[in-house]
Amino acid sequence: MYLDLTDVLRDSGTSVERSIEIPAGTVLEEWELTEPATGWVRASNARRSIVVRGAAKTAVKMECSRCLCEYSQPLEFDLDVTVPISTFNSFLGPAAVEEDENDEGDELTRDDIDALFQEHSLDVSELVRQAIVLAAPIQPLCRPDCEGLPEAKAYNDVKDDPRWAALQALNDKKSGLN
Repeated sequence: MYLDLTDVLRDSGTSVERSIEIPAGTVLEEWELTEPATGWVRASNARRSIVVRGAAKTAVKMECSRCLCEYSQPLEFDLDVTVPISTFNSFLGPAAVEEDENDEGDELTRDDIDALFQEHSLDVSELVRQAIVLAAPIQPLCRPDCEGLPEAKAYNDVKDDPRWAALQALNDKKSGLN
C-alpha cells in the first residue's frame, strides 16, 4: 500500500491523508496480522521536511514466552516519521529545494528512508510494520496468569530439594535465622 506524495512534495503547506486498511492474514515480514490493520496516515509538507503522522490498530500472531502457545496480540500504535525534503531531490530536481546549512539532519538512516520511500511514494505497509516492531511486547504473554509449560510446574512444586541445602543455609545465615 503506497501513498503518493507528488502534490505534497511540490507545494509547501499541503498535505494528503489516507485511511489504512491492510487485510487480516497479511504477513509483514515476521508479523502475521490476525485482524485487519485499520487507521489513518497523513503526510504534510512542512517547508523543509515531509512530516508523516498517523495512528492504527491491529492484532498480530505471537508466541507466549511462558507456555509457547500461539495467540493473537492486539496492538495500537502511532505512526511518526519526519524526513528532510532534500531526500527527494532526485524527484524534484536540485533547484526545487533550498538546503539549510544549519539543518542537523534526521535520525533516520539512508536504509530507513529507502525502505519507507520509493521515489515520490510512501510505503505505508512498511511504516505499519516498523510501528508493530516498536509496539510489540518484548516478553509476550497469552494471558497475565499464564502458568507456563506443564513440565515446568513440576519444578516449582519441589519444596525441600537437598541439592539446594547449602544455598538455603547461606540465605538463612544472611537473614539472621541461624
